[in-house]
Amino acid sequence: MEKKIKILHVIPRYVIGGAEKLVWHYAKLLDKNKYEIYIASCVEDGEFRKQFENLANVHIYMGSKSGAGGRIGAYLKLWKHTQQIKPDIIHTHLLSADFFGFFVKLIWRKKIFWITTMHNVEDATSLWRKLGWCFILRKVDKALAVSKSVEKFIKKYFAIKDEKCVLLLNGIDTEKWLQVPTNKLFTHKKIQIACIGRFWEQKGQIYLLQALSKVKNFDYELHFFGDGPLKESLISKSKEFKIFEKIVWHGAISNVVDYIADIDIVVQPSLWEGLSLVVMEMMTAGRPIVTTPPAGDELLKDKESGYIVPVKDAQKLVEAIDHIVANQQEAIEIAQEAREYASKNFDIINNVLDLQSIYNNLVHN
Repeated sequence: MEKKIKILHVIPRYVIGGAEKLVWHYAKLLDKNKYEIYIASCVEDGEFRKQFENLANVHIYMGSKSGAGGRIGAYLKLWKHTQQIKPDIIHTHLLSADFFGFFVKLIWRKKIFWITTMHNVEDATSLWRKLGWCFILRKVDKALAVSKSVEKFIKKYFAIKDEKCVLLLNGIDTEKWLQVPTNKLFTHKKIQIACIGRFWEQKGQIYLLQALSKVKNFDYELHFFGDGPLKESLISKSKEFKIFEKIVWHGAISNVVDYIADIDIVVQPSLWEGLSLVVMEMMTAGRPIVTTPPAGDELLKDKESGYIVPVKDAQKLVEAIDHIVANQQEAIEIAQEAREYASKNFDIINNVLDLQSIYNNLVHN
């Protein structure tokens, strides 16, 4: 029997985010007859770890800077863990994990292959952060870009050479989201609006609050699915805008799919993205979606499979929501068009099969 390839995926935290969801799918779907899968955090624990631990034949390690006396202590403990595993490939996600991948590659050189997945267009990253990232990525064997915009960005700003850069489009569990019924759309007394994602500047929730404070033509209820450092600020702003009582704060949950049947409109006002899993999921669920160019341009067409508004433009945001509410049949038909497209193009299986080819080519060539 051929020896299994050992893969160590490293993420900063076990939180519910796009990168972490993708790694969870890899841990679940990679062929266990060919690969031995290890998952590790290098910064901290998180609410998503239990979902990883429920997977069969996957080895989980929880790194914690708070429990190890700081970030360096967490890296050192993870290094000892890595020495015990002796992986063939270390596959890192996001900057904190990339730094660890760089040091492993620097020490082991040809004894290990280092892959990074680049999940975002990092426009908001400081110059020093970009320079540091650019320096360490010179050692990477393959840099996987989740979208065309990310591919363009990392080639330009991180000087990733063409032969090292691979476009590997994000994917989702389309079967799960296609099971969400659409027969409840716009049947509620109040318009049900959802926004899904971590409370970070990137996700632009503040502009949605500004937009909804301008609504005059209909009543609504806003559902926030997520958590993060900006939560208290968003709560404060919602009170300032006098819409706090209209908001349901669900927190960070892993079963958002169970709530979507009762949602009429999904708004994703992102300031930057890679390839938005939320937009992909909501398109597949058949929900009318309002988003921005960073999250929507590579996934949908404005007024054909969704609605795209400018970044940081609360007025255009509320105009799009008003339009959907006033033209509900149009919105339903557009959402159905998006669902049909998503069902044919977004399946995570295609991503996993391509990833396995990348792994095999690195190890066996």
